[in-house]
Amino acid sequence: MLLLISIIVIAVVVALVYNNNKKKIAETIEKVESTIAPAVKEVKEVVAEAQAEIAKAKKPAAKKTTKK
Repeated sequence: MLLLISIIVIAVVVALVYNNNKKKIAETIEKVESTIAPAVKEVKEVVAEAQAEIAKAKKPAAKKTTKK
């Protein structure tokens, strides 16, 4: 009987610790996402600007080759 009670208590403690860890992991992921999201957005903007500049630089070169 004592063995059964101790097994149940251990199972409950393990379940509580597991759920607590899941919550902490979820909170950490949310914090990381909220920290990284602005940086990712900024990088995407910079890449878009760079691609636009590259496209502008390629257009005159393409026109020069067609004039020949």
